[in-house]
Amino acid sequence: MDDFKLSQRATEKKNIRQGGPHFDPQLMAEYQNSPESGPPKGYFLKRPLDLLLSSLALIILSPVFLLISSLVKFTSPGPVFFRQQRLGVNEKPFMILKFRSMRTGSEKTGPQFTTTNDSRITLIGKLIRKTSLDELPQLINVFRGEMSLIGPRPYIGFELKDTSPANRVIRSSVRPGISGLAQTSGRSALSQETVIEFDLDYVNQCSLIIDFKLVCRTLQKVIVCDGSN
Repeated sequence: MDDFKLSQRATEKKNIRQGGPHFDPQLMAEYQNSPESGPPKGYFLKRPLDLLLSSLALIILSPVFLLISSLVKFTSPGPVFFRQQRLGVNEKPFMILKFRSMRTGSEKTGPQFTTTNDSRITLIGKLIRKTSLDELPQLINVFRGEMSLIGPRPYIGFELKDTSPANRVIRSSVRPGISGLAQTSGRSALSQETVIEFDLDYVNQCSLIIDFKLVCRTLQKVIVCDGSN
């Protein structure tokens, strides 16, 4: 892909997965990242910018955090945040944060697809998922250094089976992001195979200029609620 000129792809509608930690120890043992692998040249410049921008965003958006937290807390019983174990740099597990959009206990049924009229999703949950506001707490993950503003979305454990060992080492050489190339190119409408292709393209072309373009495209997608489930 040259400068992210994306060719037309046959896409299939997929929904966002929801659930608790689903790491298969046997699957995790199949492959460990090579110590020789590393992030692209110039990648380390991202961290200072991530720290600065996430700090500013958390301060500026604090009233939005307070409002959404109150709505989630007082419209359905349960915690404000949904926590789920994901894979970060070098496939190191961490807890990703989201505003809770489903009824408490929904994740106990394990990983499964959501549907447009999923009864597990609360009334406020539908709104914050449609507007992608449920993802805002991941700014905390960025501030803590577990994620980046832009990068491949962090894997849930069971998704490892869809990725080859060689692609896993490339994909996990950078911090996972709140948004990325796949999320601005179709999001839940993309097949898992296509998402992996986009993620690898991003890692291979990673630069601050590309990140800036993807931030702009992400904001555009959020404003028009494009690609959210």
